[in-house]
Order: sequence, then C-alpha cells, then structure tokens
Amino acid sequence: MPEPTASGRIDSAGTDAVGARYGRTARAKKRDRWLLIGLGAFIVVVMACWTVWAGLDQVSGSGITADSGSDLVVDAQHVKVSFTVSADAGASVACAIEAQDVDFTVTGWKIVQLPRSTKTTRSFSTVVRTIQPSVSGSVDSCWSSATR
Repeated sequence: MPEPTASGRIDSAGTDAVGARYGRTARAKKRDRWLLIGLGAFIVVVMACWTVWAGLDQVSGSGITADSGSDLVVDAQHVKVSFTVSADAGASVACAIEAQDVDFTVTGWKIVQLPRSTKTTRSFSTVVRTIQPSVSGSVDSCWSSATR
C-alpha cells in the first residue's frame, strides 16, 4: 500500500503499481478513450444515415396532391370513388385507388392513369371492383407516371 508523503499525497509510483494491478494503466486508459471515440463516431454515422434515409423517404418532390372526395358503395362488388388531383399543368399522373371493408382491409385496388391537362386541379370518378363487400373507397397515393 503506498504511503502518503509529508504533504498528504500518495506517491505516484505506488498509484501506478495499484493501477497496473487492477488494469488502470495509461495504456488501458488510451485504449478506452479510442473505443469511446470509435463508438461515438459510429453512432454519429448511423444517425446521419438514418436522417438522410428518413428525410428522402418523406420528400416526394413531385408536387402532386390528391384528396378523396366521396365514395359510394354501388353493390357488393363495386365502390365508386370520386377524388380531386392537383398537379402541374401537363403532368402525366397515375393514382392508386382502394376500397376497404369495415376492418380497413383492402378489398379492391385500381391504378388510374389520368390524362394530361392544362388545368392544375381536376376531379375524377372511378369504379373499383372488390372481392368482398366494402364500406369505403379512397385515394391511396398519386405519382408522376412519367417517372415510374
């Protein structure tokens, strides 16, 4: 056990011996520091990659919006969906229209190619065939059909 000096401090040679005995050498401290720096850098890289991935996933950049207007259950196998699409004039647009049952299960699906137009906002209606009785219909998504 290291003895305190007259000033009350413990001799550093004794501290080094105790540190070496229990694995607290300068080499171990340096290794721990580099491990923490590496771990921190890894976390920063993972967070940056996730931010880019999540951000790009959310940005459509197409300028196309769609609003479901109304739906009408025609019979047990058909739902009429009315909707409005806003897009750049002259844009080629396609929309996915879906029908759902009371449990929100998709019972019918239809891709509608919309004609080009000089108008930016237009209204459409389409009938979706279903595999079982449905209670609603809506626009799932719209996109520029020139890019897909």
